[in-house]
Amino acid sequence: MLNIIRADLYRILRGKGFYITMILMIAFIIIQTAANSKGGVGIYISEADETSVFLAPEAFTGSTAPFEMMDNTDTLLYFLLPLILFIAASDFSDNTLKNVLSNGMPRIRFYLSKLILVCIFCVIFLLAQTVFSIITGTILRGFDGMFDIEFIGRLLRPLSAQLFMCIAVACVGVFFVFTTKITTGAYIAFCLLPMMIMFLLYMLNNDLDFLFKYDIISNIRMLANIDMAETTDIIRAFLVGGFYIIASTIGGIAIFRKSEVK
Repeated sequence: MLNIIRADLYRILRGKGFYITMILMIAFIIIQTAANSKGGVGIYISEADETSVFLAPEAFTGSTAPFEMMDNTDTLLYFLLPLILFIAASDFSDNTLKNVLSNGMPRIRFYLSKLILVCIFCVIFLLAQTVFSIITGTILRGFDGMFDIEFIGRLLRPLSAQLFMCIAVACVGVFFVFTTKITTGAYIAFCLLPMMIMFLLYMLNNDLDFLFKYDIISNIRMLANIDMAETTDIIRAFLVGGFYIIASTIGGIAIFRKSEVK
């Protein structure tokens, strides 16, 4: 298994696709951090001495940027898609899978080696969002706070929760590679369609808003504010993520073991 991971890592790092994906993702993070702002309370005094309170834009700083960017963590899943294809789909597209398996590699180990490497890059992507948002916010507007144990603790809680959910999506992505021939379309549909359908149902009947609590993308966004979330919502989110991890992994391995390799 480690040999496959090392071979895939060597192959990916030698190709251009990985670096293009990373550059685009980092550029997206920097632009979002530099351009975004959140509402802040301000006071406006008119020439007629009439005072009013309004919401003034408050730019992200180094200490606030990573928390604000967590609202967009699900966007990173689309940058993860090329990595899933580079890692898990290459043996199918290059017609090398039969040679690998004929050398005695168990299918379970082969599947898990691809999944583990995808999950490693999932960790790297979320860490990149955190690091580059902090750096960008600090360079542009200062850190505006203390970089201490308390700050790291506040950062790790939502980060680790969102990472768990993103790994769940990554597991589904690997499942699509090993079980379908329309990986890209199926992956994007999985990320977008459930929320769109739930939104349409909600527009028809507002009582159906509870359905969002079972959507993995909605839960990723909810966990960005994990400190303010209800305990039941947090538990439910982890159960949803755990379900997708277990179901997609077991299902993917089961289908792959019975599938014909050409």
